[in-house]
Amino acid sequence: MTHSIISLALLITIASGSTSLAHPHEAQSPADFATQLSAAFQNAAENIKPSVVRIGTAEVVPHTTGYHWRVGVPFIEGTGSGLIISSDGYIATNDHVVADADIILVTLHDGRQFEAEAVGRDHQSDLAVIRIEASDLSPATFADPATTHVGQWVLAVGSPFGLSHSYSAGIISATGRSNLGLSRFEHMVQTDAAINPGNSGGPLVDLHGHVVGVNTAIKTLAGTGVGVGFAIPVDMVQQVCGSLIEHGDARRGFLGVSLQDLDPVIRETLGPSASLCLISRVYPNLPAHAAGLQRGDIIQAINDHPIRSSAELMHAIAVLPPGDTCRITFKRGDTIDTAAATLARRTERQRP
Repeated sequence: MTHSIISLALLITIASGSTSLAHPHEAQSPADFATQLSAAFQNAAENIKPSVVRIGTAEVVPHTTGYHWRVGVPFIEGTGSGLIISSDGYIATNDHVVADADIILVTLHDGRQFEAEAVGRDHQSDLAVIRIEASDLSPATFADPATTHVGQWVLAVGSPFGLSHSYSAGIISATGRSNLGLSRFEHMVQTDAAINPGNSGGPLVDLHGHVVGVNTAIKTLAGTGVGVGFAIPVDMVQQVCGSLIEHGDARRGFLGVSLQDLDPVIRETLGPSASLCLISRVYPNLPAHAAGLQRGDIIQAINDHPIRSSAELMHAIAVLPPGDTCRITFKRGDTIDTAAATLARRTERQRP
């Protein structure tokens, strides 16, 4: 048991950025271990703090006295969170935080307040970008999506119930969650870190303070604060927000196929890591058809990243911009082959 504790403490020390590592043969007290864990959380919180903002929204509603309408007055209706993603004032948040808002008020970690303008919204991913005119901003650092793993310590940051810069700790419980009914493009990071109303739009960060996702929802049957939290993964945040900034809307890649997942029983014969993502139809004159893909092909990887289900393929294509050429690994019969497809632009109603 002692050796297990020391090993975990070493990992936490590395994650916190410390260069003074305990010797593996040195005894370590539970208090020392707890102190190192605490230091890792403090390091993450300190790193992300300047990048997190509180967002207040208001709707201008007409005011009337008797039969006479007067000038509209703001009615404060919501509080959420946001994440500074550039030094020139761009802030990522959830679409549902700023939807239908006439006034968006941003409060920085140092107390400065600015009225923000809406840059772009994407209800299909539940992401939005707003912008403020401010100086001395600290944009967040994004984690490499490949480093997001189940069991990893994370902090959820935001303004739950209007309490600015609140932190809750937990682990990543699962990745790639879909069919949740939260948005069309779901590949959610699941966490047991507490996410409450007001956390929406704030970051989920690793022990470096690097962003692994944007908090978006809690699924609960028992009431507020008791449930499972979900965050939009960092690769989707980067792709969608980048497109909103550049174009004002979200532009996603489109392959031009219909998909189905093979029966899970087949997975038992193929192995737990086998792909079940089967092409059921290839549409003519679209990227998949031009690349030579056929009905019955089983997609195994996109740009060498393994694909195990149709939901994973949909996510992998959706985080690529139109015009990108992606490398598709597929199985046809007993043969493994590759194809290069230059992606078209997906419309709102299209599938992968």
